[in-house]
Amino acid sequence: MLSSEIIKIKNSLKTLQPGAVAFSGGVDSTLLLYLCREVWEKPPLALTFLSPLLTPPERERIQDLTRRIGADLVWMKTKEYRDPDFKKNTKQRCYVCKKSRLAQAKGLLRKKEISFLLDGTNADDLKTYRPGIRAAREVGVISPLAREGWSKEDIRRVSRKLGLPTWNLPSSPCLASRVAYGYPITLPLLRRLYLGEEVLLKMGFSQYRLRYHGPLVRIEVPEKEQHILIQGRTRQELLSRLTALGFTYVTLDLKGFRSGSMDEVLK
Repeated sequence: MLSSEIIKIKNSLKTLQPGAVAFSGGVDSTLLLYLCREVWEKPPLALTFLSPLLTPPERERIQDLTRRIGADLVWMKTKEYRDPDFKKNTKQRCYVCKKSRLAQAKGLLRKKEISFLLDGTNADDLKTYRPGIRAAREVGVISPLAREGWSKEDIRRVSRKLGLPTWNLPSSPCLASRVAYGYPITLPLLRRLYLGEEVLLKMGFSQYRLRYHGPLVRIEVPEKEQHILIQGRTRQELLSRLTALGFTYVTLDLKGFRSGSMDEVLK
């Protein structure tokens, strides 16, 4: 990423104030928030949606990041998980969730007299199945990184250059993305999935997902780390802990870890 391109996006961001950043604490929104802090006259408002879809470790990380960047963090409690259309978990789940959240956010920003709401959508996101992006466009959310054509690789490279701790952070979508389309989303289920992934985290996997398919739960870890799961003691411990959480059939996905695997059925 050339310095001229960084200057270009900073100049663009100067025109988008007073503004707020929809902040998830991920690689993209962290870089965007940092750049806004660099060029805006006042500290940017980091707007984070707070619901059971956000895990406790992610909440702590978001608080730490906004403090380090120097942004004003606002937690917005949302209730998309109570929406019957969301709980049905159709392929439009993310659209329903995002539309509900952004409608609530727009009301708050009007009260605070904030004109612009930005998000960290990047150019690569526009090439994948992201119904939430459509919801964001419908309410006027601006995506500076995507608009300038920045890819995820560009964002990681710039983040590393700027010393941001998120430059190599693995992607971490909300817990609802672990549930296969068609299976109802409930708070107890989200809790079980979170606890199950905590088991994988403590076992030392670099990346991991626990995908729910009704009575069957599918484990995704990098191919080079799959051998760990078939070792006798590790396998027995994992089976014991996951079955204790109510998962009947426990399987290992031989394709390995990959983001967005639940959307493969849509192709």
